[in-house]
Amino acid sequence: MPVFVLLVVAIPFLFAGWVVHRVLEHRAQMRQLRPQAAVPALPQADRAALEQRIANLEAIVCSEEFGFQRELTERGAA
Repeated sequence: MPVFVLLVVAIPFLFAGWVVHRVLEHRAQMRQLRPQAAVPALPQADRAALEQRIANLEAIVCSEEFGFQRELTERGAA
């Protein structure tokens, strides 16, 4: 009988602790999901420079990929 009484007394406190833990966990998740401060727009000169740099990198990657593809087809045919 004392074990039953212990369970009856302990269960509400354990449940309350679990609820508090879940609420705090939920609040932490909501803080993480809150939108961050907006990133300021780049000046037009910086934006143009970055777009040019991206275009150059795309050209390099595409030309290398074309070269690798050509080598693969040459080796496959040989």
